[in-house]
Amino acid sequence: MPRADRIAHWVDGLNDFVETGSLVARVDIEPHVEAGDDTDTDAVWDVRIQKVLFTVVKERLDAKPELNQRFKATTDWKFLNQILTMARVKELTRVKIVKKGRSAGGAGFDVDELSHTYYGRQILGGLGFTKRRKVLDKTEFEQVKAEFVKIKLALPEAVEPTTTEKYFALDVAP
Repeated sequence: MPRADRIAHWVDGLNDFVETGSLVARVDIEPHVEAGDDTDTDAVWDVRIQKVLFTVVKERLDAKPELNQRFKATTDWKFLNQILTMARVKELTRVKIVKKGRSAGGAGFDVDELSHTYYGRQILGGLGFTKRRKVLDKTEFEQVKAEFVKIKLALPEAVEPTTTEKYFALDVAP
């Protein structure tokens, strides 16, 4: 099989795992594949192309971890699954959960950012929360935190000041 056809074969194989559009084009890969000679076997060409393909995918996912959501849940390529898992965890670690309000009714936790991540959607869905659910009460949030403890991740929690605190925090010149 000619070099260009072999590259197209591997790129098409990768893009079969992408649910929407394509992540990599042949022109992204072709310039980076090391030139070989006529004595190279098909296996050697495959390894060279795979190395470049996985490097390009990893670079793109490192730059924009949210691209992982375009892929199917699992793929037939073990190494690609590992790269996707790393990107999905990285995406999850960037989430900020905002604690809102301190009224008698208890605080609410804004989990909108969490619901936009791959694993966040899975955890919230597994607990029975719909995609449209953006704010959780304290007991519901404790359930979410317990699920994250199981996967050994801590959710970053930020406290948003109330309107009164914002008002009195203004520095007034004498």
